[in-house]
Amino acid sequence: MRISRALAAAGVVLLIGCGGGGDGGSAINGPSDPSCPAVVTPVANEGWVHVPEGSVVSYRANPPASGPHYPVWARYQEHPAAVARPYWVHNLEHGAIVFLYRPDAPAAVVSALRNAYQSLPNDPACGHRRALLTPDPSLPRATAVVAADFVIAADCVNVALILDFATRRRGLGPEQVCQDGSRP
Repeated sequence: MRISRALAAAGVVLLIGCGGGGDGGSAINGPSDPSCPAVVTPVANEGWVHVPEGSVVSYRANPPASGPHYPVWARYQEHPAAVARPYWVHNLEHGAIVFLYRPDAPAAVVSALRNAYQSLPNDPACGHRRALLTPDPSLPRATAVVAADFVIAADCVNVALILDFATRRRGLGPEQVCQDGSRP
């Protein structure tokens, strides 16, 4: 009994210790949904350098949560066609949240992610969601939700975790820019 309590306490400390990049203690794991085991994963920062638009950019992380990006960024909206990663990585630099799905993901999963995106409240600092939704054919999982230096990747949609993550991580990029992007 004492051993199991000690292990449980150590697990809590470990989860708290994984927390958050100096952002004031945002939890690394949010509300759980037993039907969709998903966790927030920290991703090593790949820098925030601008590269010429059209440059070929590769990222160590998939999906990226930082890295080289174009000097212009994507519009805060739902995009029916895939937005090139170097555009939306720039959105991350501005403190945005990016909702991604693989085009071959089950329709019910895409619909659930779209509903989570649409139910995200406006960012009080910006007056809009400061988020975008786009397909991404290079994802290793069906869905991902990305903030600067953090990712939730899953084959399902944990709405409570996603909304908690988005509201806690939004606005924590290295630049605070609410202005809409110019790329469709």
